[in-house]
Amino acid sequence: MRRSLTRFVVSLATLAVLAPCQSGQGQPGQGQSGEGQSGERQDPGKQKPTATAKKLTAWPKLKKTKSKAARAKAMQFRKRKAELREKAEKQLIAIGAGVAPILIPMVNDRHDGLNEHLFAVLEAVITPEHAALLARETKRPSLEWRRYLMRKLATFHDADIAPIMAAALKDKDGDIAFYAGLGLLSLGKHDGLDTVLLAAKQRWAEFGPLVSKVLPAGRSNATAMPIFEKIASARPTDQMAGLRLLRYLMVKDQGMLLRKYLKSSDFTVKREAINTARVLHGEKALEKLASFQAIEMAKQWLTKI
Repeated sequence: MRRSLTRFVVSLATLAVLAPCQSGQGQPGQGQSGEGQSGERQDPGKQKPTATAKKLTAWPKLKKTKSKAARAKAMQFRKRKAELREKAEKQLIAIGAGVAPILIPMVNDRHDGLNEHLFAVLEAVITPEHAALLARETKRPSLEWRRYLMRKLATFHDADIAPIMAAALKDKDGDIAFYAGLGLLSLGKHDGLDTVLLAAKQRWAEFGPLVSKVLPAGRSNATAMPIFEKIASARPTDQMAGLRLLRYLMVKDQGMLLRKYLKSSDFTVKREAINTARVLHGEKALEKLASFQAIEMAKQWLTKI
């Protein structure tokens, strides 16, 4: 009976905040972006249209001599001298995205230090316009490569690769499934919500920075509401996890739904509700917050939302 009543209250709140969504506001990719954990302040009330990246069908082709030189430079990553490795990184980055098909097959699972440099170069030369090309590389055997690939794809906010991420939800590797679920959530798709909530609960220190980078693109009424409904009658730890995601997904018109958690007697829930309110209004989250501070801050936010 209590669960049914809670869902009824959430449903009533849904009607109260539905109008902005229907008028074209709060759609994934057009909503209000929150503040990342980098501390950069942004106004969650300003809409940012998502630009559609041009899709390339082939990697830039290198001349034979330059391709050979790129391979030689990549071998410098095995040298003991750090200055040689760093120099090779800079030289490969200067060549551009054409080095990607040379470096990708070199990624391995041996933990020999090679991947660090390969990923540094790939991170610098790969952009969203390469999404379709990366999508062809999902079957490579290297676990480290597939983790990197799915994490990278999640940052692109590209609806065309949603089917690839949906398939990756079934991956036996938990990290890959999380990256896939995170990318889908940023597109307003909740297929992997349970996986993302579990990571937010158990591995927030590790994954929090990535969540803050990826999820704001999906900030909308429609994306946030299923999370509010899911945590309405959940345990405090699950509410905590949901609120961590809602930092970057809820819109200001849903503030009335946050009041319940600001009033919570559970400290972790209250703290996360405060941080959700802070990020929503362009302030930096406070991961370390004393209980007496939380009580006072919660009272202040209750007067604002």
